[in-house]
Amino acid sequence: MKKLAIVFLTVMMAWPVAAQTPVNFTVSEDISYDDNIYLTKDDTEGSMISTTRVGADYASNIPGTGLELSAQGLVGYNAYTKDSSTNNYWDALAGAQLKNDWMTIGDRFIYTSDPANSSLTDRAKRIQNVGYAAFKTSSEKTFGLGFSVDDIFDRYMEADWEYLNRNRVNLGAQVYYNLSPKTNFFVEYVYSDINYQEDNISDSTGNSIGLGVNGQIAPKVTGTAKLTWDMRDYDESVEDANSYNDLLGYYVALEWQPTTQNTIRLSGARRMEETLYDVNRYFEDTIVSLYGSQKIYDKWTASLTLSWENMAYPYSSGGDKRNDDLYTIRPAVDYQFKEWLSAGVWYQWRNRDSNKGWFDYDRNQFGVYAKALF
Repeated sequence: MKKLAIVFLTVMMAWPVAAQTPVNFTVSEDISYDDNIYLTKDDTEGSMISTTRVGADYASNIPGTGLELSAQGLVGYNAYTKDSSTNNYWDALAGAQLKNDWMTIGDRFIYTSDPANSSLTDRAKRIQNVGYAAFKTSSEKTFGLGFSVDDIFDRYMEADWEYLNRNRVNLGAQVYYNLSPKTNFFVEYVYSDINYQEDNISDSTGNSIGLGVNGQIAPKVTGTAKLTWDMRDYDESVEDANSYNDLLGYYVALEWQPTTQNTIRLSGARRMEETLYDVNRYFEDTIVSLYGSQKIYDKWTASLTLSWENMAYPYSSGGDKRNDDLYTIRPAVDYQFKEWLSAGVWYQWRNRDSNKGWFDYDRNQFGVYAKALF
């Protein structure tokens, strides 16, 4: 919270000299139906959901400094017709960032609420604060250096969930080979430290080595692709689980625009994610997502998202190791009435197929939305 206050104080001090363009305000409303709000296999419960959000964005150059200042804020309310006392919740986001050609520094704050498991289980209100900074030497030279740091703080508001409160710090260094001002190959090293607020068997330190390419990868393809080797050491030993684990992973975020009318995005990752399921302190998370959009007559846009995720838990205190596959299909159609007004319809199907059958579920969601920018 102190970091957030400092960043916003910087924003407010810079506001008078940076105010060259107006603030953009957004208002949106999404009315949807979810046929399985508790993600159960049988005896599913459905609900109509109204999601109302109001936000503001600001971006401008600060005269005489070469810095670009941006700030954003968003507040939303989610109302359920089913078990509203346990399912309704507020969410909010606030952030600010300063950047130029070689530096980025900022902070992002999120207030949200994890879903209720049933009509008798209250939502778990949670805040997350992410402070970050990155520095990189000029891309005009053949070789370059980069440094990055981020601090991620998660805190739950209710005492029942305090054991999940944690802080993660990542420190990174990169060496770049600049093939051109728009394209580079890089090698990176990242050190991470995870500490829970209460004594916890999941406290750990990590080391990650990455090798990748970034920028203009092909004439109409931009993004990042890298291979990673993640290593993690846990402070305490646990029966039936190793204290050291490593994983060969990857990260992909690519965008291809064959024409101005269509876009294709490929994203994916394979990494270790923290968990407290059974004797596991982490699971191997592999995800691949493909998004495509096509403009029709300038005002209409049709899109389709396909994704697959595998969550593999390496240990079990008895019986089979848990392994989940999640599949998602999301088609949508959007219409741009004016530059400032858009609307659309969407549908999403999601399925979890687990070797532990009681974790299986099917979920259908569909809705309509309207969004105004002014």
